[in-house]
Amino acid sequence: MRMKKLFYYSTIFSLLSAANAYAVPNRVYVGTDFIYDFNKVDGGPSFSNINPPVSQMVDAPDSMVNAAINAGYNFSENFGVEVFYQASGTHDKTYDNIASLNSQLSAETSYQAYGLDMMAYIKSTDKVDWLLSAGVAQYNFETEFKYSAGGIEKKVTEKDDSIGLRLGAGFQINFDDYISFRAMYRYIFADIPGIDKMQEILVGVRIGFDPFYY
Repeated sequence: MRMKKLFYYSTIFSLLSAANAYAVPNRVYVGTDFIYDFNKVDGGPSFSNINPPVSQMVDAPDSMVNAAINAGYNFSENFGVEVFYQASGTHDKTYDNIASLNSQLSAETSYQAYGLDMMAYIKSTDKVDWLLSAGVAQYNFETEFKYSAGGIEKKVTEKDDSIGLRLGAGFQINFDDYISFRAMYRYIFADIPGIDKMQEILVGVRIGFDPFYY
């Protein structure tokens, strides 16, 4: 964990040192992203019941589709900050005959995240920037279990949450000073049960405008 923190803070220092960027200073923007995340899974949440006795662990999602909305501000040509809210679709799994014949357990997992990323812009061409990002976010996972057997039905919701450190890299195509296309890869250090590694790729758009005081 110490090495992870060292790598994280070193990356932040690199972002602050980035130069030769294209980002328009004093520019506010809003945007949206389509996100696909893929995870290394080792276990996950568990369902348990006393009568009838049932104990079943389900695997955490190995991939999910998400959407995010965000808003940002470029302090300078080099540096900006972006806040976001992200919500996933559901990942469904069904297990049959786990405690008795004709029994069934279904599990629907989803999550929401919100946080802040620092952005660094490194000029590649007049229209293209390389991007680096470092940030922190709150991740809230939720799994809804539904167990049915012999006319008995039980619903249980399990929740897990974690603060995640986020490191990313990618590029941005600037069609003009106001409209951009973005693609990025991000690695997330989070302590979610059953997920050893959390990674995501995204594509999105940003639409900028001048703040009222500019």
